[in-house]
Amino acid sequence: MDKQGTLFGHPKGLMVLFFTEMWERFSYYGMRGILVLFLVSNTKGGYGWTDEQALELYGTYTMFVYLMSIPGGILADKFLGQKKAVILGGFTLVAGHFLMAYPPEWAFYTALVLIVLGTGLLKPNISTMVGGLYREGDSRRDSGFTIFYMGINLGALLASLIVGYVGEVYGWHYGFSLAGFGMVLGQAVFIWGRKYLTGVGNLEKNEKDEDRIFTKDQHGAPVATGFMGFNKQEWDRIFVILISFIIVLVFWASFEQAGGLMNLFAKQYTDRVVLGWEVPTAWLQGLNSFFILTLGGIAAAVWVALAKRGINLPSIFKMGLGTSILGIGFIFMVFASLQRSSSPDGLSSLHWLVFAYMFHTIGELALSPVSLSFITKVAPKRIVASMMGLYFAVTGLANKLASLIGIWAVRLGELEVFMYIAGFTIFLGIVLMVLTKRINKLSHGMEDKRMDEQQAQTGQLLEAEVS
Repeated sequence: MDKQGTLFGHPKGLMVLFFTEMWERFSYYGMRGILVLFLVSNTKGGYGWTDEQALELYGTYTMFVYLMSIPGGILADKFLGQKKAVILGGFTLVAGHFLMAYPPEWAFYTALVLIVLGTGLLKPNISTMVGGLYREGDSRRDSGFTIFYMGINLGALLASLIVGYVGEVYGWHYGFSLAGFGMVLGQAVFIWGRKYLTGVGNLEKNEKDEDRIFTKDQHGAPVATGFMGFNKQEWDRIFVILISFIIVLVFWASFEQAGGLMNLFAKQYTDRVVLGWEVPTAWLQGLNSFFILTLGGIAAAVWVALAKRGINLPSIFKMGLGTSILGIGFIFMVFASLQRSSSPDGLSSLHWLVFAYMFHTIGELALSPVSLSFITKVAPKRIVASMMGLYFAVTGLANKLASLIGIWAVRLGELEVFMYIAGFTIFLGIVLMVLTKRINKLSHGMEDKRMDEQQAQTGQLLEAEVS
């Protein structure tokens, strides 16, 4: 990996994966952003469906996109390797997105299936490859995932600005085609950049005893190292990852209120007039990506600076911190709800939403890239991609749970729901930070970093050639 060179202190392969994922997310969020609008539209080639029909299909589609990450990860672990899985998934996505440009319904449904399959192959495995760029104990790993995460949000931001505009103004199928061209660029970047990914993303052969499902006893007979091939320490490490999945479920079920409950609150109960001009509701959805891009570099620098000083916060602690910061964001929504309840015009100030999105983004930066990095550190090597796939499946379930919470808010009232979310997430985050040492013991040192390694690698980061 080192002989492939560095760029801004990180392996050059990180930039390959950054731009590949940026364009993949451009195509995904571009298509997803206009899908429901296309289905309900009676113009520009839309299908003219009812809102209920469109939302039902949209929910089914997004759920399967996440769930397909599980078999996608397993296929990579057992048969393909991450690199081949990304290439195969990329070509499948190109076919799916361009097929969306054709009007017939058979082409539309076939395209959705192809996009689901392609995303399931590409999404978990490209994230796994980011972890593969760094050796165990490399203090740059978390900041590398943060940089990678910025690529995701850059693609999402560009998609909301470009694909949505083209689809609404020039025609939905032109928008779908543009998403397809974005995926072509992503695939081209990955294929061109494979020379910077030597030794990363190949099929794990499990040659080491610790990674084998079976070892041999003194007589040469095969003996399982543990239940289903895992020994006690590996099961402990898997258990810690499952704990992180619970955190992820709670975090994203709360965070994804942005697209539902908070979006409705912005449209119905927020004064969006600035200097005599009303800010479009949809633009507020871009605040998350904006804050990711403006604050992501700062977050990456903070982790590196702490590592340089020998302060290495465990991933569970960071995830707990991110969850509590998310909860603080919902406190601003509580204030917004209280203001609109007492205001004569029934509206709250726009700044409450801005502050809420900012704190949600800070919480996301503390949790999301770290949770991805945590899997690559702690999971047994032969199931890393499978666990990454399970991570995205949990994220999909969180999106479903988020919609149920939104329905609950309609019945109970948004003030009570904002209060419950704020209280629960802040409390959960504090508990996790307090119990970090106990939880981290189950990782059996896989999360620990040696002081001399950190100092040496931080020195390499500062002295690396920028080219």
